Amino acid sequence: MSIEQADLPAIVLQPDDLQGDWLQFDEGPQAVADTPPGTRANTARFGRVAGWKSRYRRSGTAATRGPLVVESRVDLFEGKDGAEDDLRALEEDLEAGVVLGPGERVDVPTLGDESLAATLREGEGPAALRYFLVAWRADGVTASVLVNGFDGGTRLADALELARKQQGRVEAAIG
Repeated sequence: MSIEQADLPAIVLQPDDLQGDWLQFDEGPQAVADTPPGTRANTARFGRVAGWKSRYRRSGTAATRGPLVVESRVDLFEGKDGAEDDLRALEEDLEAGVVLGPGERVDVPTLGDESLAATLREGEGPAALRYFLVAWRADGVTASVLVNGFDGGTRLADALELARKQQGRVEAAIG
């Protein structure tokens, strides 16, 4: 595999990848507090070597277009099989409602070797929030972008644009 643990900080979204006035409020190795729920809760799952995350936020109102919070993650595995198993486990957790609660799957163009996406609307009226999760596998890594913002102002296209930028970073690291 051509991606090394030292490559992970450069594979998540970087400040220059976001347009506008964004504040990076968390960046670094995935810690215990970052552990996903469900079948992926074990940090050594499927031969996982390490993970990295980066989180951003900006202020806004219900009239703001685009996400208000962005989370970018990458997980490195000993091999392609572990990454495949991790993406399958995420898919199962989405279907079981463990990730994004009662969210629904959405179709997306393939990123990397395989990908999936889901959305969730939370709340009612003008304060309702919309979440989009786009996750994919490329070689021996899984990566994801989770965005949220006000419903109506945040679209799947916003999440896909950021996921494509991150996948570009993954491809560059793979070589």
